[in-house]
Amino acid sequence: MFNSTFQRRLRLIAGASVLFAFASLAAATDYYVDASKGNDSAKGTSPASAWKTLDRVSSAKELVAGDVVKFKCGEFWRGGLDPRSGEPGKPITYTSYGKGAKPSFWRSIALDKESCWLPEGDNLWATRPTSVRKIGDAGKFMSGGRWFLHQESGANVAESIEKSESGAETHVFACESCGTASNHIQWCYSSFPVEKGKCYRLSMDVKATKPVSFGARLMKSGSPWSGYGDVVMGKFEPTTEFSRQSIVFKTTTDADDARITIYFGGLPNDVTITIANLEAEEVEVDAFDFGTDVGNIILDGSKAAFKRWTLEDLKAQDDFCYEKKEGRVWFYSKENPAKVYKTLEAATMRHVINHSNVHDVVFDGLDIRYGAAHGFGGTNSRNMIIRNCDVCWIGGGDQYGEGGTGRRVRFGNGIEFWSAAENNVVENCRLWEIYDAALTNQGSGENVERDIVYRNNLIWNCEYSFEYWNRDEKSKTENVSFVDNVCLQAGYGWGHVQRPDKNGRCLMFYSNTAQTKNFVVKGNVFANATESLVRSDIEWKPEQPQLLENVYWQDNKDLPFFMWLKEKYFEKDFDAWRDLTGQEKGANVDKVDVKKLIPAVQ
Repeated sequence: MFNSTFQRRLRLIAGASVLFAFASLAAATDYYVDASKGNDSAKGTSPASAWKTLDRVSSAKELVAGDVVKFKCGEFWRGGLDPRSGEPGKPITYTSYGKGAKPSFWRSIALDKESCWLPEGDNLWATRPTSVRKIGDAGKFMSGGRWFLHQESGANVAESIEKSESGAETHVFACESCGTASNHIQWCYSSFPVEKGKCYRLSMDVKATKPVSFGARLMKSGSPWSGYGDVVMGKFEPTTEFSRQSIVFKTTTDADDARITIYFGGLPNDVTITIANLEAEEVEVDAFDFGTDVGNIILDGSKAAFKRWTLEDLKAQDDFCYEKKEGRVWFYSKENPAKVYKTLEAATMRHVINHSNVHDVVFDGLDIRYGAAHGFGGTNSRNMIIRNCDVCWIGGGDQYGEGGTGRRVRFGNGIEFWSAAENNVVENCRLWEIYDAALTNQGSGENVERDIVYRNNLIWNCEYSFEYWNRDEKSKTENVSFVDNVCLQAGYGWGHVQRPDKNGRCLMFYSNTAQTKNFVVKGNVFANATESLVRSDIEWKPEQPQLLENVYWQDNKDLPFFMWLKEKYFEKDFDAWRDLTGQEKGANVDKVDVKKLIPAVQ
């Protein structure tokens, strides 16, 4: 049974490659990207005139339906990709050209030079602290806009403005009821232009009648309120006396409709905040531009450092933490970490490829790695194919951004379709060393997940090979197929030992309230998992998934095959489980030589 399943998988992979080659011939224009010799000012329409950066590709207004973007094999790019949408039957394709290793995208920052680290005593090393230097006034930044106050959900704040003889304004906010969430009171300035890649500092003299803390965001002035930049450093933490405080944004896009939003919501009631001498200026930031949590540090491409939540937790070689307030990484090592390891890649908590609101797109033959959020991640995707891609060393970021002070939850999936997703295919990919799930469609809030296919993928050393849940009774999940995949060593990856909720499963069905039907799991190989090969806690409505013709194997006979409605079933219970559930017609228990199936990878 196992041999026939694996051979069928190989035949399907070969067929998929032929179909893709045919689709590529219909492309309107080919664009080329070369990390070493490219030039973002070039046309990009030949290898000799290739573009250079992912930023150029993400912002390429030249791309139209049917175009193909080709990345040079053997090269790698730091940063993320924001793909563009095609049209039905005319996708935009992101693929490769030339010979060598798959083109690789890294969402990490290199910390492999001794100068990256400063000794802090007691075997602790930290990245250099951030320094900020003014290089000019703000220019267009915050020009032509206006400040206004927004309140919602019953929050109540009164603003008064005091003017000095020189005309300088002091804003006083008397907050009677601040609401329960930060967005319930917003003080905003819009609309104004921003330029991609620049850093701006917003400074103010600020005091409050109670010690409080609040932040700000650079965003679009209207729906969908998307972010236009990252906070590189800073937060407002006024006390009862005036102090000069600032926040630094680094813009991530060119736009004419930016907005700064300062959040007073959720603060203690009966607090008065006074702000004076607002100033914006362009600055240069000398620091590692983490801009967000560091969820993992990959050492020499083959080992993970151990993420801890506080400095006090750093007690053993390769322990590290991200100190949110100052934006620094701390690392425990008996000598400079860059002397211990040749490479240290600090994975930042951003998707490597963000496919939110993207449709009619193909990704073929790419290598995606070193990101602390998701490899491919986003909501509302449709007509998407992810094929022949490698995805590895993904996840570990601080999901709620609380820096260890609150919910210590880490996340990160290899390929995730969040909430609304339709007509998507993942095939012939290899996924390994993922903190959470290699493959998943999941969501919350009313949405539809329909016509999603995962086939012929090879997965190993991930906490879950495949995970599914959808939690809203008005949601629908229909026509999902997980077929002819090989899933090995679930829970054997880098993140398992670091997880507080160890849960290694090849197939993981969490609680699900969506109306679910025609969910098929067929012809897969499930071999070796630290907790169980399959877990399902769900009373399904109206239909439970169909498990058919899969192969099951645990080298360790003390580990169960199934955790089904909280009961464990071992290899010896396989027939009894089938009789009880009505599942797995044509399934088999067959020895799987896991070591022979896991490829040698870098």
